[in-house]
Amino acid sequence: MSVEGWQIDTAPRRTGASGLRSMPGLGECLVVLVLLTSFYVRSEQGADDPTPYDLLMVLTVGTLFLFGLKFPRGLGWPAALWGLVVIGYGIGAMDALYLEKVRPALIVTIYLVGSFLFFASFVYADAARRLGLMFWAYTVAACFVAALGVGGYFHLFPGSESFLVFGRATGTFNDPNVFAPFLVAPILFLAMKLSTAQRLRSLWMLAPLGLLVMAMLLSFSRGGWGNLFLSAVVFLVLTLATSRSSQQTFRLIGFAALMGFALTILIGVALSNPRVSELFTERASLTQDYDVDPERGRFESQARAFSMVLQNPWGIGQAQWAIINDLDTHNVYLHVLVAGGFLSGLAFLGFIGVTLVRGARAASVPGPQQGMLIVAYAALVGHFAEGVIIDIDSWRHLYLLLGMLWGAMLAVEARKPGSMAAEPAPTVWR
Repeated sequence: MSVEGWQIDTAPRRTGASGLRSMPGLGECLVVLVLLTSFYVRSEQGADDPTPYDLLMVLTVGTLFLFGLKFPRGLGWPAALWGLVVIGYGIGAMDALYLEKVRPALIVTIYLVGSFLFFASFVYADAARRLGLMFWAYTVAACFVAALGVGGYFHLFPGSESFLVFGRATGTFNDPNVFAPFLVAPILFLAMKLSTAQRLRSLWMLAPLGLLVMAMLLSFSRGGWGNLFLSAVVFLVLTLATSRSSQQTFRLIGFAALMGFALTILIGVALSNPRVSELFTERASLTQDYDVDPERGRFESQARAFSMVLQNPWGIGQAQWAIINDLDTHNVYLHVLVAGGFLSGLAFLGFIGVTLVRGARAASVPGPQQGMLIVAYAALVGHFAEGVIIDIDSWRHLYLLLGMLWGAMLAVEARKPGSMAAEPAPTVWR
């Protein structure tokens, strides 16, 4: 049955089945190529030009769905909630003062949500294998951009200044506050691989892990630091909670202590550089002058944004508040509320709530995908928390993580006896 071009798979799921049966190798290669380009998201300020990642994404999505990739039925709820967010944006746009800004913003939102649904469908078809491929590709991209950021900070090559913003490492990102969160999931992934490694030769992963942590430090992003800390705590708690033996538990605790010691040494070495130490001292405080300015500060701006929501419960449209207020909300929840009113805001909160609850349940289920599922879940918890101090709804890697989590989560749920995904269904929507 055709429903607005959606292909939704309601048939029984077979373990190891590929959503791209006729060309699984090409499909996986395309996705890996997309993720390898995810490190480059730089554009002119205020421009909406697509990046190589975006162009390859469109090509990959079209190719894989053309050759038979299907939406799992379980994506209905998240798709419906995001649909309400988009509808709210549309209603709010009816009264937009700067209508020319609405269309590009709405197109970007639909594209990003589409990328989430695509990644979820791709992972669902073969969760353990495809999660591994995607995390390794993501980690390679993160290491490359981290090397550019660290090298740029220490002026190790010509033109290194182009990889800095205000003396902070950004790599090929426009903003160090996006660059740093991009590194969180790869850091957790390498930590997970090291904590479960059985051979000494796996210690090579300490080198890229150290590089990623150094890049995180040199971004001087308070939000990124807090994101990593919270994500690491959630990762450790969930990993310990799902440990299946006392030996594994003690090993995890020992690994965590060893990593903490190694990171302390790494940070100490970095801080021995006077330039690093000076900027670190400045950025390490909880608030900056631009946070608490009584007239143009971040917190004052958020208070004005909430007042605008109360005055316009249906929203004022996307890309409006930053122009009206001359400063954005720096809070993704207020950002969505101002743009799409209570309809978008409540739907967005509902999606996050469903993601956190169902993700936690799936993380407790043993299986080859469990460790990677926990990594994606922990990283998303950190991102959702960081969303209180920054707008994260336009970050491409956020939708990648959401797709990885939802695809693995639905695959786990499909294996449960009596689940709807595991039972024969009378129809397949095509």
